[in-house]
Amino acid sequence: MKKLIRYILALPLMLLASCSPEVPAQYDTVDALPVIFPDYTNVTVPCNIAPLAFRIDVEAEEFVTRLSAGDVEVVAGGNEVTPSIADWQVLLAAAKGGAINVEVYAVVEGGWNRYAPFEIYVSEDEIDRYISYRLIPPSYVAYEKLTINQRDLTNYDEEVIYSNMLVSSEPQGQCINCHAYKNYKTDNMQFHVRQYKGGTIFVHDGEVKKVNLKTDSTISAGVYPAFNPKYDVVAYSVNTTGQVFHTRHSNKVEVQDTLSDIIVYDPVKEAVTRVAYDPNDLEVFPTWSPDGKSLYYGVAKIKCKDPVKSRVQQLIEDYKGIKYDIVRRSWDPETGLFGEPEMVFEASALGKSATFPRISPDGKYLLCALGEYGCFHIWHKDADLYLVSLENGRHWPLEKANSPYAESYHSWSSNGRWVLFASRRLDGNYSRLFIAHVNEDGTSDKAFALPQEHTRHYEFFDRSYNVPEFMVEPVRFTPQEFAEIIKGESVSVKYEQNIK
Repeated sequence: MKKLIRYILALPLMLLASCSPEVPAQYDTVDALPVIFPDYTNVTVPCNIAPLAFRIDVEAEEFVTRLSAGDVEVVAGGNEVTPSIADWQVLLAAAKGGAINVEVYAVVEGGWNRYAPFEIYVSEDEIDRYISYRLIPPSYVAYEKLTINQRDLTNYDEEVIYSNMLVSSEPQGQCINCHAYKNYKTDNMQFHVRQYKGGTIFVHDGEVKKVNLKTDSTISAGVYPAFNPKYDVVAYSVNTTGQVFHTRHSNKVEVQDTLSDIIVYDPVKEAVTRVAYDPNDLEVFPTWSPDGKSLYYGVAKIKCKDPVKSRVQQLIEDYKGIKYDIVRRSWDPETGLFGEPEMVFEASALGKSATFPRISPDGKYLLCALGEYGCFHIWHKDADLYLVSLENGRHWPLEKANSPYAESYHSWSSNGRWVLFASRRLDGNYSRLFIAHVNEDGTSDKAFALPQEHTRHYEFFDRSYNVPEFMVEPVRFTPQEFAEIIKGESVSVKYEQNIK
């Protein structure tokens, strides 16, 4: 039985909403938080984030919600709380370094109830203004409706960077993926176009071209990219990848590499070289240190000893035995030479698999997705975000950011205080974007869903958000300009033993 307490409350505050409903002066108090969607109760947000619109999921006849900070308040009626951008910015300014207090009142059986208030903590740490992501339908073979979009985090503005529909149509299917940026800026960026008119769309110092990264000495064209933050090279994995479907498993599908190496591309020389190419290893997801002199990536040792069965068949049958560790190689930009791999996080010794390493901008932490096996953790319900100290090797989960569902595809903000990642926690099926504040000591605050203008967005939007990346500026090229480049010929690269 919920405890009810009757009392009267009055606050001398400056009211921002000119025609807002009145906050009830008399009510019963419910000793429980209101159920709201998305769940923004007691989250920590940047001081420059868009309004956190939410819906109150309580059966009631009438609603009033008050948001207050200092001497500022916003009062909203109805079960959908959607502060204007102007009002929200005043609230954020008043609450910076503190919190916005949220009180929800509801009429139930003719009388007003006041639910336990909650807070939205407003960090003094800003967040990068822009993000980008791929939007993908819930299908394993969908090509036609893929887009890469960019979003302004200070409001709800969203634009398409590129859409498949501009060039391809059945039967010439096309897939776009792996957008990436150098130092969060868009004058050096890239994304891949697969199949019809395929190639890597590469922007180098503001000039765009289509590049064919496949050579006779490499497995494939470049896949997962990582711009070196200090030097003019880009690391990729090269992969032969397949999908295997479960008939009775909550993870639904396995995405597995049967071959994979690491390469580095020099966009000035139009040349690539191999970094890691041991046939007994699977290497994937490269990333650079902030000083540009160390390359990190995931590696799994494989065992294919059956002379009768093919390599592919053995890897499929042993899918739970494939576990990735994170290693590091030093790199000398003067000679172009890489050192031997050093173990950074031996997840396999824990019976786990760590993938998608990302180094914090201050070089203190490695952020990865940790799961039971494999490298494509976005399909693995048990996958969580983990931090690894690069000073002492200690590792721990980002507990307040994780959930019982898959967390993966994460990126750091440029100031290292925010993590953006994909999670399936809202319904178990669609990947949605979440943001978590990371403290100096490597702990995180409660994550919050990417704010949307409409409170039912995540119930009706039939696309998953994929590979989110922070940016400090928007992409300047139009989708039509990219389309014209895609229709043209590719620049072929050459293979070199060593790139200096």
